[in-house]
Amino acid sequence: MKKFTKRSIAALLAGIMAISLSACSAASNDGSNKDASNTSKQETKSGSAQASQTTGDKKVIKFFHRFPDEPFNGFIESKITEYEEAHPDIDIVVESAQNDAYKEKIKVVVGGKDAPDIFFSWCGEFSERFLREDLIMNLTPYLEKDKEWKDSLIESQLVNYTKDGVTYGIPFRLDCKLFFYNTKIFEENGLKVPTKWNEFIEVCDKLKAAGVTPISYGNQDKWPSAHYIGSLNQMLVSDEVREKDFDPSQGEFTDPGYEEALKLYQQLLPYCNDAVNGTAADMARTNFAMGKAAMYYAEIIEIPYITDLNAGLDYGMFKFPVVEGPGNPDILTGVPEGFVVSSKTKYPDECIAFLKWFLGPEVGKAQAQTIGWFNASKNVTDGVNDKKLLDGYKVITEAKIMGPWFDSALYSTTCDEYLTAASDLTNGDITPAEAMARIQKVAKEAQSLVSGKAK
Repeated sequence: MKKFTKRSIAALLAGIMAISLSACSAASNDGSNKDASNTSKQETKSGSAQASQTTGDKKVIKFFHRFPDEPFNGFIESKITEYEEAHPDIDIVVESAQNDAYKEKIKVVVGGKDAPDIFFSWCGEFSERFLREDLIMNLTPYLEKDKEWKDSLIESQLVNYTKDGVTYGIPFRLDCKLFFYNTKIFEENGLKVPTKWNEFIEVCDKLKAAGVTPISYGNQDKWPSAHYIGSLNQMLVSDEVREKDFDPSQGEFTDPGYEEALKLYQQLLPYCNDAVNGTAADMARTNFAMGKAAMYYAEIIEIPYITDLNAGLDYGMFKFPVVEGPGNPDILTGVPEGFVVSSKTKYPDECIAFLKWFLGPEVGKAQAQTIGWFNASKNVTDGVNDKKLLDGYKVITEAKIMGPWFDSALYSTTCDEYLTAASDLTNGDITPAEAMARIQKVAKEAQSLVSGKAK
């Protein structure tokens, strides 16, 4: 049996109290809103990881992920057990934590002596800060050396873990954001799937007039607003401007498209359920699954959750309605999530060997069949019969370009202010102009913070 560390909730919370909570987009991905640490439920092997490291009997690889819920955690553990049995010299010590607790703990441990060898990390600014500080490995040499491995990965997904020619992570699961809609409600009200913003608003007006809640939305944890606002920004702000603003050393957020995006976001709020800021994201998903709202802006990795809630629900999916503007309507909101390797690891080759297998096509097929998540390897759909999953996978693999989760793309302080301002806007406490003024102020401060660290 495999050996696992077990740390108490109290210890974890004590460890993270020193830093402020920073919401990131990936919080949405497993639908969890808990902050508690979770550890493996498998039995502990005889002896300890520390003892193994001391005696040299095993090469101990510490593995930290953010999927403690079942069946996801169980799948990960079963595959790690399988790998250990095939590699008796390897001992993979696993720790996991719920989303928010994970985000805070990884920021603390990644630069210290207890840094995990392999750990989950969102692409974009969340990982790139570690890259700038030389805390995670450059995987490019390994990929270039093993062409078969590189060619087995979907390029449009791998590129999301690449910065300035450096690939620093490998995707674990693919994802994107789509509107899910209740086909029965649409048919009963004679509605067609909207493709443009004005059509979308017309659909919402008709649903509301019929006594139906158009959109199920929960922003209790603040990150869901970033998915709406980020999608709008992509169409209202040019690619060049957004790319510049994502760089904390020069981000300004002064383009008028940002304020326009907040105005359109504000336009949607009357069509949502009551108490949006008091509703958790998973409750919004449940309300949609139970037929209490006609639409829900969802990630495709939520499909298994919805199936569990209501297997008989008949629903379809459509892309975010196009808004005319200087941005790029071809961008599909959503990027993969994956794993990186610590630059401090004693066993870089062993970590790479494990990731090749764990994130490869063999495990990818089992992952898709078992838990409904696709990794970035090619040809992993064999045995998947869920049409909704296959439809979502098709949208991702055919996308011309993927757009980052907005909050994961932002510098930490700018992200905090953006989400807080969006929450205040959702409550009706501030205007879009006031929100952007606050964000611009913090973005300016971020420039000084980053330049100060560079010195």
